[in-house]
Amino acid sequence: MARPALIVHGGAGPVPEAERGLRQAAVERARDAGWSAISRGALAAAVAAVRHMEDEPLLNAGIGACLNSDGEVELDAGVMEGANLRAGGAACLRDVRHPIDLAVAVMEDGRHVLLAAAGASRFAREHGVQMADPSIFITDRKRQELMQGADTVGAVARDGEGRLAVAVSTGGVKGKLPGRIGDSPIPGAGLYVDDRFGGVCGTGLGEAFIRLGLARLMVVELQHGMDAASVAQGAIDHLTKTLKAPGGAIVIPREGSPCAAFNTPAMPWAMAE
Repeated sequence: MARPALIVHGGAGPVPEAERGLRQAAVERARDAGWSAISRGALAAAVAAVRHMEDEPLLNAGIGACLNSDGEVELDAGVMEGANLRAGGAACLRDVRHPIDLAVAVMEDGRHVLLAAAGASRFAREHGVQMADPSIFITDRKRQELMQGADTVGAVARDGEGRLAVAVSTGGVKGKLPGRIGDSPIPGAGLYVDDRFGGVCGTGLGEAFIRLGLARLMVVELQHGMDAASVAQGAIDHLTKTLKAPGGAIVIPREGSPCAAFNTPAMPWAMAE
């Protein structure tokens, strides 16, 4: 038997001082939602935590997410299991109520890893994933136009059987070009997990995580025996030194406690074990 663990983050960046406590509380609620599902397995716990954050208006996922250059919300999400390296992602979503649910559906379908835009929405409807009017995601247009420091939300979980899973959801970066896809739904970039070594997810400038293949690199370092705290901090140091990019990371090793690191003014995060 393994010791269950869960770590959750709500985005790294220059979080406004007035919102720091509120965002931390939102992340702790998500942690609690995920932890209450840990008996159903790592995937259920990670997804429950992220699904909760998609409903927290101060976090950049689902309701309240940042706006693209056309003033619209486009959402990405990804999920991965460490037992068989199954993964699923969805991107450029405008009418899917919970993007993380669609990512899970893509993974469980098994034919593809990543679906985007209209094709992803069609798949969602055909598979009974809850849809929504795009207007539901805009709650405070002025605030969402100015949103800072909430690039992604994510969770990594380890259950009592030693299984690991990661889930990620995001509205991307403010003012992004329509159709932009970040690192969140891409295995190896914004998320990666392997039951033999550990699981990770990142937050920050997605283009930098993609260019570095940072999530996969972190799991390789776990594979080589580096401890989780050194892996998290090393990844952020690499991000800073190589591309001068902002970001954060959370890590759960195969054994041991979760860890977090970031180079931004804030990254609300919480853990349970």
